[in-house]
Amino acid sequence: MVVIIVLGILAVIAAPKFINLKSDANAAAIKGAVGSVKSAVSLFKSKTLTSGSSLTDQVTFSEITGSHHQPWAATATGTSFNAGYATPPEIFKAAGLDVNDWRYRIYVENGSYAVAAAPKSILDVAEPTIVEVRATNCYFNYHWQTAGTPEISFIDTGC
Repeated sequence: MVVIIVLGILAVIAAPKFINLKSDANAAAIKGAVGSVKSAVSLFKSKTLTSGSSLTDQVTFSEITGSHHQPWAATATGTSFNAGYATPPEIFKAAGLDVNDWRYRIYVENGSYAVAAAPKSILDVAEPTIVEVRATNCYFNYHWQTAGTPEISFIDTGC
């Protein structure tokens, strides 16, 4: 009987620590993805600058397409891009992110493409809307820009 009581007390003390592991893992996934995206953008910009391409040239390096020194937030289709799900967004390929681990939406904001992605463990909807991704409060956002650098942000309060 004493052993059961002691185990019960230990369970009450230890359970909250284990419950937060999933939340911590999701927040770490978001932060890791943001770091990978930032590194991918820096590498793509460096490669573009050293190739002699101008700012507006469409370039492809290692099967990753972009322009304005940034990988696209959308999917490349020949000389254009789209918001479909047939292949991963260019920034996912550049950052080495596996689309099977994420639920994302490519959308247009202020005249250019952006992509928002939440961990699959938070949002298990095959093709979520941007509202569904943002409602998780556990996502990162990559917004490709025609001038300057892309906007990269994240929210992890709902992880």
